[in-house]
Amino acid sequence: MLGKSILEFKVGDFRRMNMPGSMRVARWSIFSALSVVGSFIPFPSPVGTIAFDSFPGYLAALYFGVLDGAVICAIGHLATAIIHGFPLGIWHLLIALGMAAVGAAVGLTNKTIGMSWGYIPAIVVGIAVNTALFPLAMPVMGWLGAFLLIPFLAAASTFNGVLAALVFVAIRRRKILK
Repeated sequence: MLGKSILEFKVGDFRRMNMPGSMRVARWSIFSALSVVGSFIPFPSPVGTIAFDSFPGYLAALYFGVLDGAVICAIGHLATAIIHGFPLGIWHLLIALGMAAVGAAVGLTNKTIGMSWGYIPAIVVGIAVNTALFPLAMPVMGWLGAFLLIPFLAAASTFNGVLAALVFVAIRRRKILK
């Protein structure tokens, strides 16, 4: 019986089974490249790693879900840290994990609410979680420096989130992506 089922297995079935994985890697590559482009657009702040790198992560979380958003947000932050010379040192790895949590929170909130307007609270949650990452800068900048970082984090995250929401609505309305 086992031999018969192996013989009946078609090459086309094997390709179809691997398609979702390869599609996900392709999406991660494209959205990571967009994050790298966004990392070259820094937001004026005391730390050079606040940039427009999380917009693709927010968008991926809204459109494709939790895992895609988490991976893209983490890769986007690491790309920004590399481009700007790791100003916070090894702490950027923890910040990347925090950014993965931001992407996951946006995707999870959007999926949980599931309504046509679910992206709005999802972006608000993403902005809140992103802004709450300010204590990760404390070992390098001290408490005062970390607290002074809050308005910059909130403003940059708001711009990233609003841009992602606008693009998400436009893509969803025109049904560009599947």
